[in-house]
Amino acid sequence: MNLSPRLLGITAVSVLTPALEAAIVFTASETLSLDNQIDDPPFAGVGRQLTISTSATQMTDLSITLDLSSAAGDTAWNGDLYAQISGPSGTLAVLLNRTGLSPSDDAGYGDSGFSLTINDSGANPDLHTYQGVSYTLNGSGQLTGTWASDGRQDALSSVRDRPLSQFLGQDPNGTWTLLVADLANGNRAQLNSWSISGVGVAVPEPKIWTAIAGVGLLGFALLRRSRRSH
Repeated sequence: MNLSPRLLGITAVSVLTPALEAAIVFTASETLSLDNQIDDPPFAGVGRQLTISTSATQMTDLSITLDLSSAAGDTAWNGDLYAQISGPSGTLAVLLNRTGLSPSDDAGYGDSGFSLTINDSGANPDLHTYQGVSYTLNGSGQLTGTWASDGRQDALSSVRDRPLSQFLGQDPNGTWTLLVADLANGNRAQLNSWSISGVGVAVPEPKIWTAIAGVGLLGFALLRRSRRSH
């Protein structure tokens, strides 16, 4: 008897091989010396771009550093400042949005700039209300440390609908755009430097291999019958 694989209950199964994912660190940074003053409204602010080129195709961690200080001859006011970052896919996160602004405070915090890291992982406190927890200013009056992104499209809201964590899982490769603006008249700041850094993995295309599996009871019965007939 000529027995086919179908009669023996043998099934060809496609299986995805597991992806081998090693952590890949990527970074890009810029230091400014000219055209870095952030003017009062109605000016649009300072826009800068950095390009990430890495073998990582999926982000697992992301940090942005910002150094914003008082402009020459003036004093920065943190409650005036807004900063956002857009990624290669078009996703937009709000890094700063008039810190300290609330229904009971229409000016926000009066500290003089930021020299910090923004990262949404772990228990990093919310940057918008940093004076509500323990915080440190350096000798220039800049807020230091590591903080979660402000994340608010509406500075008067408690809803963090545009956090930095939106980028996790996305491809970091391509052009990133930073915009820093002053949303109130009176005090002026400048952007000194900024950077993007993170960790990602290279996720390969799935590879398919074929395994022979599933020999059924019917197949065994037919095989035994065939042997007895010889």
